[in-house]
Amino acid sequence: MNLKITLNIIILIALTTSLFSSCKSPTSSVDLKDFSIKDTANVYRFTITTNNADSITLSRMNENKVWMIENPNYKANMSNIQLIMETFYRIQIKQPVSKNAEKNVIKRLAVSNKRVDIYDKENKLIKTWYVGSPTPDHLGTHMLLKQNGIKGSKPYIMFKPGVYGSLDVRFFTDWTQWRSPQIFHYPNSKDILQVKLNYNQLKNESFIIYQNNDEIRLLDSNSNPINQFDTIQLKHYFTHFNNICYNKIMFVDQSFKDSVFSSKSFIDISLLNSKNETTHVQFWRIKNVESSTNWDKEYGYIRVNGSDELLRAQYFNWDIIFKPLSFFTNDIRR
Repeated sequence: MNLKITLNIIILIALTTSLFSSCKSPTSSVDLKDFSIKDTANVYRFTITTNNADSITLSRMNENKVWMIENPNYKANMSNIQLIMETFYRIQIKQPVSKNAEKNVIKRLAVSNKRVDIYDKENKLIKTWYVGSPTPDHLGTHMLLKQNGIKGSKPYIMFKPGVYGSLDVRFFTDWTQWRSPQIFHYPNSKDILQVKLNYNQLKNESFIIYQNNDEIRLLDSNSNPINQFDTIQLKHYFTHFNNICYNKIMFVDQSFKDSVFSSKSFIDISLLNSKNETTHVQFWRIKNVESSTNWDKEYGYIRVNGSDELLRAQYFNWDIIFKPLSFFTNDIRR
């Protein structure tokens, strides 16, 4: 009889303990600290969301596995992508949050955080980071981890070795900062088949260049072949299309854009690549009455492929592809 009572008491205690455990919050005692992602090649998508419901998603779930912004659909800035991937990989715990500060840090994380959801190639959630405020010395960032549907109970102070400053600034939701500014990006100049550059006020300096493997041809604006030209300079010219970018997106009234688009461009440039894709850019000079030439010496406006978007370009970057025909001919003065 005593044995039976003892067994019943043990069973009752076990059931009570089990029930109590099942009613507890999944974050009440689970200490998650494995923040880093060692296989970043398996990261195909991530979303950053703020407490203000601002959000951005970047993904390479496409045929070419190119990192793109989702809505609006633009190619992503690879410098920012690489910085995020490096953060995913190299992030480390600097130290746990002290017991005295733990409660306040958790409260602050609940009120103000950036949630980072990280997905694999199957669009399966790998981990979620809750990125909070920096430490007072700005050498660490308060963070909390969620994995397999369970949110960690303890926040940690995280850092990336060799980096001075907090990590929260890397997780922004402004799509204009995530967008790649590159208009022409051809690290391999052999991927360029044709460049046509037209000076609307200097027709005699306009030209067309054709490239096919090692063969290269130069034509004038009327498609007449030019037989005497500097072959080295002509081939070298194609290498300048490696990193030609816009400088700024112009968020201006439609009437202002229409006035620019309806005016005659200064230069038109078209590039045909090996995938049979054409990029057409119109370039306008910007008036500046304070300049000795009446034109802005630093910036111009551009329009790509006839879009309704007005961009600003910097001569410092673009001048290298604005060569006249005479630059390539044998009678050029150097």
